[in-house]
Amino acid sequence: MIEASLSRPAEPSPPGDSVLAGYPVAASGYDEMCSAPGVLRAHWRALAQVLENIGGAELERRHAEVQRLLQADGVTYNTYDDPQGAQRLWRVDNIPLLMTGEEWTALAAGMEQRSRLLDALLADLYGPRRAIRQGWLPPELVFAHPGFLPACHRSLPEGRRWLIFHGIDLARGPDGVIRAYGDRAQSPSGAGYTLENRIILARALPMLYRDAPLRRLASFLETERATLASLARYNPESPHVVLLTPGPSSPVYFEHAYLANYLSLSLVEGEDLVVRDGRVWLKTLGGLRPVDVILRRVADPLCDPLELRGDSLLGVPGLLQAVRGGHVALANALGSGAIENPGLAAFFPALCRHLLGEELKLPSLPIWWCGTAEGQQHVLTNLERLVVRSILPDEPHWEGDRLDGKSRLALIERIRAAPHLFVGQESPPLSTAPVLEQGRLTPRPVMLRGFAVAADDGYRVMPGGLARVSTGLDTLQAALQKGGISKDWWVLAPTPQPHVSLLRQAYGPIVATRDGSDLPSRVADNLFWLGRYSERLDGTARLLREAFGRLLEWEQDNTDERCLDDLLDALKIPVPPVAESPRARFFALRQALLSALVESEHPSNVQALFGGMLRTGRAVRNHLGDDSWRLLNRLQTTMQNTPADLGGRQARELLEEELMLVAAFCGLNYETMPHHQGWLFFDIGRYLERVLRTLDLFKLAFITARNPGLPLWEVVLAITDNLTAYRRRYRSALHPTAIIDLLLFDTANPRSVGYQLRRLQRDIGRLYRPEKSPYCSAEERLILEAFTTLQLADIKALSTLTHDSTSSSVELARLLEAIQKPLAGLSDALTHSHFSHAEVPRQLIDMRP
Repeated sequence: MIEASLSRPAEPSPPGDSVLAGYPVAASGYDEMCSAPGVLRAHWRALAQVLENIGGAELERRHAEVQRLLQADGVTYNTYDDPQGAQRLWRVDNIPLLMTGEEWTALAAGMEQRSRLLDALLADLYGPRRAIRQGWLPPELVFAHPGFLPACHRSLPEGRRWLIFHGIDLARGPDGVIRAYGDRAQSPSGAGYTLENRIILARALPMLYRDAPLRRLASFLETERATLASLARYNPESPHVVLLTPGPSSPVYFEHAYLANYLSLSLVEGEDLVVRDGRVWLKTLGGLRPVDVILRRVADPLCDPLELRGDSLLGVPGLLQAVRGGHVALANALGSGAIENPGLAAFFPALCRHLLGEELKLPSLPIWWCGTAEGQQHVLTNLERLVVRSILPDEPHWEGDRLDGKSRLALIERIRAAPHLFVGQESPPLSTAPVLEQGRLTPRPVMLRGFAVAADDGYRVMPGGLARVSTGLDTLQAALQKGGISKDWWVLAPTPQPHVSLLRQAYGPIVATRDGSDLPSRVADNLFWLGRYSERLDGTARLLREAFGRLLEWEQDNTDERCLDDLLDALKIPVPPVAESPRARFFALRQALLSALVESEHPSNVQALFGGMLRTGRAVRNHLGDDSWRLLNRLQTTMQNTPADLGGRQARELLEEELMLVAAFCGLNYETMPHHQGWLFFDIGRYLERVLRTLDLFKLAFITARNPGLPLWEVVLAITDNLTAYRRRYRSALHPTAIIDLLLFDTANPRSVGYQLRRLQRDIGRLYRPEKSPYCSAEERLILEAFTTLQLADIKALSTLTHDSTSSSVELARLLEAIQKPLAGLSDALTHSHFSHAEVPRQLIDMRP
């Protein structure tokens, strides 16, 4: 049946295009696909035939399509050893990793038992500590590890699970046995990437995935969602579950946002939550909303700066006390990082017998703890064939066969000085799996990460997981934090399984709701600043485009270039000193403009402004449409690929492209975001920034200009995209009175101050106000003051304005200053009213059990 499902008709590959040609298999190792050179394992034969039919050239084309889809979806991962912290695109190989159902059944049983064992161990270590009292575990091994948190002692009531979600690193050795390499409990990443890999590859290779006999992933994620809901003490029918993330700076923030969306959870950061009256609350526009369950992706010590690590800015002060009171449930419980201690694996067989009454099913990699005389002697005697690790995180590891004499002696001294901090571990060659490279399959070392989630009767294991392959055969560990390429891990089923997605299922009755008072305040704040940064980037790019245009015109036609100094002032770029010749001045001006485009040191330069736009955009990823997010990723690619040796003409073309992408992004948000509270803050941010920049342009053109007059007026109309509208309306030479009417008073012109103030007044009037009051809020008063000032302006006094009319210029300056003054305080007023919370909960919840 497997062969029939995978052997659907496919176009034969061209002669000589065999993807398996020359596939090497090491005699001393284990290859997942071949048992010997040219000998396919039985469960790979059908897939190998399909791949041969598709052909190497077509597989490479599909691989490029996979990478394009990943880039469009913004799937990123930052390696821990990247000094710049750059967000790298996630890489996926086309060729899945296959595992038979029989082998999977045995492996899943071992993983399920390991999860039960570690949950029981956590409950014991933070409870009666029988393992230590009875001598099953040495106390110096447990207490020396920073993952063990004494403050968490008895923080959960007896019978509650400590380990809800468990990640297990796995690898197969040369003997064909799969062993556990380590455990992840604090914030195990990879499940979201596993799901994304499956979805992306199914889109790029539909003929391979549609009827493939593999077990689906959705049932595992449904179990996770049900388990999280079952942890709630209050409101069990409709609990409020949130996913706590460190924020966009996290290497795996994409996964946090992805899982929150897929599991229908609120994505929050530490600053979104507050502990009041023993409960955890989410700060929203409508006040404080109680939180029942937290799926956390923040490391244990960082979760509570009050009781754990005082310098943490990622946690929630008082969180541990709320957990002790039973008023909020965490997955996983604080202190679960204790099981990530690599030295514990040496004691797992005995612990399994004592705590579970069972023999250990899933073996760990052979390991010796140096805290015993026997263990230390074995490690020092066999140092050349072991890898030595510290039980302390962030410490390097030492490969014994690569140490020189001096390094070897230094390591031995460290082990003898503090033996309880070191373990010796065998490091056999990893099994290899096929990877597509230049149209051929090539073996590469592979590691796996499997996942288990708590269920009513034990643990459910994800049927598959995340496979990572290294970039070379000489790499001993293809660990997640070291980069590499990911693969989709298939667990084969007897027959094709129906495709299921949680995004398409409805559970129970649905209560219709709209974005309103439940919008988190941080999300509203970030949407507001996303609007400001996008408009700030648009305005700066428009100024630069016109500056480069004038510079090129001066170079070609020797036109008047004096307005360039004013444009530099508007861009906050120092005007170059007087040059010896026109040519020297040209190069000085061009270099000054290019620095504003390609350098990021100055906060008002294009790169820095886009950095702010991207940062706030990533913080509200779940509130942007898919197309908007793809545009943001495309804009990021354009920015990152900006060459440093641009010429003036290339710079202007680049700015044209960036302007189109920013306009498309804002336009799509207008078309696709529901016009509720989130969109209102985005729109307010845009138009507040636009009106302030428009007022600055007015000041530049008519009051502070170094070289006032027609050239600068024309530039102002071009920057506001109103030059065509002016010519169509007046069909005459430029006149300041007409310009002022078009850009200041015409409320039908989206680029005019009047229109922008009216739109701000309308948006602010629609914002949620928790307290019903007949009086205007602070922000309403400020925008009313600005708009009224404009409407009451003495138009007659401004109608005589020319570039040398002093009295009218003074009147205009007073008007602009009077409009800007209330607008300058609008951002602070919005922050005080909607983004900060100093009040106590308005509704006290009964705390009784």
